[in-house]
Amino acid sequence: MEEAAVNGNNKRIIVMFTLLLCLMANISQGFNPASFDQMDKTRPHQCVGCDLTGIDIDGWEMDDSILRDANMRRANLAHAEFESADLRGADLREANVFMVVFSRANLGKANLSKLDLRSATINDANLSGADLSETNLKDGTLLGADLSSADLHLSVCSGANLRYTNLRKANFRRAALDNTDLRGADLTEANLEGADLRGAKLTDAIWTDGRKCTAGSEGVCR
Repeated sequence: MEEAAVNGNNKRIIVMFTLLLCLMANISQGFNPASFDQMDKTRPHQCVGCDLTGIDIDGWEMDDSILRDANMRRANLAHAEFESADLRGADLREANVFMVVFSRANLGKANLSKLDLRSATINDANLSGADLSETNLKDGTLLGADLSSADLHLSVCSGANLRYTNLRKANFRRAALDNTDLRGADLTEANLEGADLRGAKLTDAIWTDGRKCTAGSEGVCR
């Protein structure tokens, strides 16, 4: 009997210690439980400037949410839906964005550098002035998105769908744009220094100097 009681106490101590470790881990990552509670109680979710570092909202419906200037570093956003959400100025570095939906979201001046956005849906989103440097957008879909003045240097956009996107003054220095679909895109004053444009589809695209590329242009604006 006494031995069973001791074992039971030991198990409770282990459980309590584990919970304490989890709490300490969240605190060390900068996670703010109060911010999470605030966001959870509002529909659509609203948490302007909140510290949501390391938050786990896998699969959440975040449509129309207002998370402007939120710190979402290392957050788990897999399968979450942010359609028409306001994420201007948000910091999403090191976040898990597997199968995330950003369609029509406002990500102006947001920090998405070095993210793996290959499986993300970003159609008609506003990414004006956003930091997408060294971001992986290979085979991604950004149809009709606004990437004007965005920083995409060293990004990988190979095979991505960038049709009809606004790329005015975007920085594609040393970016991989091979086999990218840029038909109808506006590249006025974009920086393409050292960019790989092999096989890129450029029919009806507006080139850096304002010229309209002719039908069949590939790799080079003709």
